Amino acid sequence: MIKLKIADLFTLGNLAAGFSAILTQDVRLAAGLIVLGACLDVLDGLVARAMNQQSELGKQLDSLADMVTFGVAPAVLFFHLLPAGQVTTIVCTLIPVFSAWRLAQFNLLPSQPHFIGLPTPANALWYVGLALWVPELPAVFTSWPITPVLMALALALALLMVSPIRFPAIKSIQHIRRDAPVLLTGLVGVLIPLISGHPELAINGFLLGLILASITAWLFGRKV
Repeated sequence: MIKLKIADLFTLGNLAAGFSAILTQDVRLAAGLIVLGACLDVLDGLVARAMNQQSELGKQLDSLADMVTFGVAPAVLFFHLLPAGQVTTIVCTLIPVFSAWRLAQFNLLPSQPHFIGLPTPANALWYVGLALWVPELPAVFTSWPITPVLMALALALALLMVSPIRFPAIKSIQHIRRDAPVLLTGLVGVLIPLISGHPELAINGFLLGLILASITAWLFGRKV
């Protein structure tokens, strides 16, 4: 038997948070549990590097935990936000399908200073952001044309996860400087909702700005 390391316990905590998010029907609680899983996902990497505990077991556990927390849990959360129906089921099913594809690709690629394709945690945070709208606009997701727009965006995000587009990975000051224009665009996406009095849109604003800036940078000369 291969023994677990301390870093692996954070990974399993990430998985537990994701599974708990799947079980609850409270969308705001599910969103909070996904965020908790994301925090534990960051901590397991930090602990593994600080304690020199990187291992193949940890790598495999991390992918499995990410699949639950950032693949299945956000799909279930999105499902609870939309009106029931076959189209809703199909769109929500595609989220974990493309998440699994993205995670498998990530494991096969060599270590790089950036992400190829939208990371699964970023994709999951989009749905966390949607859940924050619920206290303000409880029926917004079931109205025309909001529902088809949200479904179209979900499909676009799923495709971005397996795209060749480069997304920033904040690993050092050097990386922050290199990706400053993209990150600043994401910051603008946060500031606009805050200034306009809609802080519940901040997460989605940040991700939208980051994604649009990354696509633009990739199209105009920063291809991998």
